[in-house]
Amino acid sequence: MRVTAVPAGVAFGLLAVAAGTLFAVRPPEAYGVCMACHGRDLVDWTINRLFHTRLTVADASLVFPVLTTVGVLLGALFAAVSSGEFRLRSPDNPFRTFACGVVVMNCALLAGGCSVRLLLRSAAGERLGILGFAGMAAGVIAGTYWLRWRAVR
Repeated sequence: MRVTAVPAGVAFGLLAVAAGTLFAVRPPEAYGVCMACHGRDLVDWTINRLFHTRLTVADASLVFPVLTTVGVLLGALFAAVSSGEFRLRSPDNPFRTFACGVVVMNCALLAGGCSVRLLLRSAAGERLGILGFAGMAAGVIAGTYWLRWRAVR
C-alpha cells in the first residue's frame, strides 16, 4: 500500500492533536516544531525516568515527551522504504560525523532552538531569535563558500 504525503500528514496531524488533547499539552510559544529542543526533552525525560534525576524538561514534555524527532525519523524511514530509495550507508569518517552532529545540536540549543524555532522567534520580533537566525544564515553562507572552495581545490 502506497501512502502519499498529504493523507499521511493529515492523519498524523490529527493524531498529534488528539494526543495533545488527551495529555493536556500546552507547549510554550514557538515550540511547535523544534528538532533540537524536542530531542533534548526526549533524552532528558528518559534519563529523569530511568535514573530519577531532575534534568530540565519543557512544560510540554513533563507528562510525556514530545515525539517530533521520533516522528520525523520514522516518517523519513517510511517514505524512503515505500519509494524504494532506502539504502544503508556508513559515513567515511563516523567519528567526525558524530562530532559535527554534537556541535550542531549544541549550537542549536545555545541559540535557543532549531532553524524553524529561530524563524518563529524572529517573526515574533524576539531579539535572540533575530540574532540566532542571522548567525545561522551567516553560517550557511560561510559553509557554502567553504564547500565550494574545497570542491575546486
